[in-house]
Amino acid sequence: MLRKDILLIINPNASKGRGRKKAKEIQSLFRNMSRECTVAYTRAPGHAESLAKRGALYGYDTIVVAGGDGTVNETVNGIMKSGVSGVRMGIIPIGRGNDFSWMAGIPSKQKKAVELIARGISRKIDVGFCVGTEHPDGMYFVNGAGFGFEPMVNFRAMDYKHINGMLSYVVAFLYILIHPPKPYNIKLTIDGAVVNLDTQQVSVSNGRRMGSAFMIAPDAEIDDGLLDVMYTNFPLESKGLLKAVFAFLRGSHVSDKRTFTCVRAERVGIETSSECIEAHCDGELFTHKGQKFSIEIRKGALEMIAGKLQGGGK
Repeated sequence: MLRKDILLIINPNASKGRGRKKAKEIQSLFRNMSRECTVAYTRAPGHAESLAKRGALYGYDTIVVAGGDGTVNETVNGIMKSGVSGVRMGIIPIGRGNDFSWMAGIPSKQKKAVELIARGISRKIDVGFCVGTEHPDGMYFVNGAGFGFEPMVNFRAMDYKHINGMLSYVVAFLYILIHPPKPYNIKLTIDGAVVNLDTQQVSVSNGRRMGSAFMIAPDAEIDDGLLDVMYTNFPLESKGLLKAVFAFLRGSHVSDKRTFTCVRAERVGIETSSECIEAHCDGELFTHKGQKFSIEIRKGALEMIAGKLQGGGK
């Protein structure tokens, strides 16, 4: 089948309502570089996934998403669920956090990001896959999945309509700090080894950063074939949570082995017999009421047009 060139997926309301204007600018930039770009506008949450899946099945060589981590996640899921191999994915970061594009070395400037995509040099990156009782079909992620405290903060930040970026996460955290979550009794399975613990947070990362500034997995790489797993070893009160957040900003929690455990794995299982756990994948809702999760890494599963990866990469 003859490959078509570039499909651009963008929310017309992105970038404070300037999505359509930005789409025309991006089309013009690609045209100046002798690349043809077809625009597909999203109409509702989840639409980017179906657009990406159809684009892959239709034969597009490159599928580009102009947006933030949520739209990136939907596009990844669309490409992966299409079953089509060799489709390259590009990102033009215009969203709230842009954590994954930072990890992938994608320029924040629109013109520079377009130039990177136009050159078309891609590399294989890893993709995480999470399955849960309420989500048996599973959900892919490229940056990270969080269970407990982290998604609570993330979901609350998403509810704020008039603030965004890191400020929304700070405000959300302050709220959660006043109303700290109860610990979960969790059976955690890491590559077959079982740990039973009471904790408020388990993070399973492919990338390094979440929430614009929090270095949840400062040593993670998106092409090493491993997930970086971090959890608190015991429940934290408000003071302990505050200390933890400052550690996440610096990435220094990996040195605090009394409070945190950080390991690498290919497969992770999370199970609780009573409490329901909130969970996200790349900041997108996975479930509010999960009790059993299975997470694994799909090595080199996605062709990504990326710059110099944080941490060097291969």
